[in-house]
Amino acid sequence: MKYADDFRYIARTALRGKWLTAVLTAFAASLIGARITSGGGRVSSNNNNSDNSSIRLDEYFSPEVLNFFRIVLAAMLVYAGISIIIALIIGGAGKLGYARFNLNLVDGREVHFGDLFSQFHRLGDGFVMVLLMGIYEFLWTLLFVIPGIIKSFSYAMTPYILYEHPEYGANYAITVSRRIMHGNKFRLFCLHLSFIGWSLLASLPGIIALAAVLVGNFAFLPLILVSFIAHLFVDTYREAANAAFYREVSGTEAPLYTTFSENEA
Repeated sequence: MKYADDFRYIARTALRGKWLTAVLTAFAASLIGARITSGGGRVSSNNNNSDNSSIRLDEYFSPEVLNFFRIVLAAMLVYAGISIIIALIIGGAGKLGYARFNLNLVDGREVHFGDLFSQFHRLGDGFVMVLLMGIYEFLWTLLFVIPGIIKSFSYAMTPYILYEHPEYGANYAITVSRRIMHGNKFRLFCLHLSFIGWSLLASLPGIIALAAVLVGNFAFLPLILVSFIAHLFVDTYREAANAAFYREVSGTEAPLYTTFSENEA
């Protein structure tokens, strides 16, 4: 049985010489809501007592800082709205294409940026998959947050399964994912948790930029871009490791795994 560091090793081996293609593909996947290991964000707002909040904020921050955050907030709301619409329409098919890209990557095959869009003829399958997964996770979350999180790990292998088995319906692919993740959910949780150090390191430039802005210094704003690019590399690494995890739990290990096992032996 492999552990988190084993899957990360396989991911690093697979990404060797292919980082640029993989990062660009990860960026495009994020734009169309096609990432597999990261769920969609939720945006909520509360307009109650907005005037009082503004008064309190005015006491602590300069008008320039407040205007900057208003612009950022407006941009985030617009981006979130557009992302939700795009993700609902083409995000599912994008997930299937991104599953193909990452499986080819960890299988040691050639990968192409176009793999991401290779499953767009299955828009219906992708839409139903995303819709059902969203409904199921939401219903479990109504019981309590923890069951919803657990179920998200149960359904995590669905895009890979539906990509490799186009004859399956979306609901059956979810059922298969549930079956193969029985007894493996905590292992996947540990794998994702093992990237927290890299994620924190990638966030550091953005935190520095935010701290500088709060005191009215905008000179460090370019660090936000640095943080964004760093997160793209971390996401790329994590997606490859996630595909490697699927290969093991599904019992469809590829030649790269054989090489890894022989080297470890």
